[in-house]
Amino acid sequence: MILLYLVTGLFLLYFLYTGWDYYRLPLQEKIRHPQYQNLKPGGRISHGLGIMGSLMMISLLFYSLRKRVKAFRRWGALNRWLNFHIFLGIMGPLFVILHTTFKVDGLVAVSFWSMIAVALSGVFGRFIYVQIPRNIVGIELSKDKAMNINERLKSKIQYEYQLDDQEFVTLEEEIGVHFTSDSFFKVFVSLVLIDLILFFRRPRIYKRVEEKLNISRARIKTLVNLTVQQAKLEQRIHFLNQIQQIFHYWHVIHKPFAILMYLIMMIHVGIVVWLGYTWF
Repeated sequence: MILLYLVTGLFLLYFLYTGWDYYRLPLQEKIRHPQYQNLKPGGRISHGLGIMGSLMMISLLFYSLRKRVKAFRRWGALNRWLNFHIFLGIMGPLFVILHTTFKVDGLVAVSFWSMIAVALSGVFGRFIYVQIPRNIVGIELSKDKAMNINERLKSKIQYEYQLDDQEFVTLEEEIGVHFTSDSFFKVFVSLVLIDLILFFRRPRIYKRVEEKLNISRARIKTLVNLTVQQAKLEQRIHFLNQIQQIFHYWHVIHKPFAILMYLIMMIHVGIVVWLGYTWF
């Protein structure tokens, strides 16, 4: 997926760079630009970018089919479909933005901003999605199964590193994951902050764990990473009910924007075809 993001991102940057002199002009001056016939929304280049972006946005629906249609359940792991769904949801709007030449108005503006809302809410939804414990193919685990996995992981850490209960408590304290809040807002902030804190504090955690526990430096990194994995799982189990509720309300917000976006997109495409605008 990283390669796909990189290649597509470079492709978009190329068109942004080569067309920047046109894009930055006021609307009334663009008509005199030498690339106007290619870069205007109905031009050869921008029209093609709009088609690509629209196809990407339409292709988002295949993820819903993969989840809900029984015949598609053998077509790859759900988490891979989700990753590709997110890729389309990020890159599709960027293609459409270039197609609009950074200028939208009228009914199309409603579709455009609905698309932006879908993309941004999709990023939020992805974050919430990964907070729900799942198996390797992306199927949600029950709370009991997640707790069993958590206990096995904790036992594995203690057994492989010969840690007694007090040493494991010390290790958890150094990781610094705490569960104190039950409100939606505080749960969400807690999830975000813990990820950020653990990312920036890891070098310090390595050093402090090495000082407090009789473990070689070569093994400290793996120990801390396993403990962080276990602590995050325990955190997700603790907040599971709240996370599931947040995810439910996210769907309530995300879907209407998507429906509005597709509806106006179809109207826009229909009018363009009816007026005789074609790519070539």
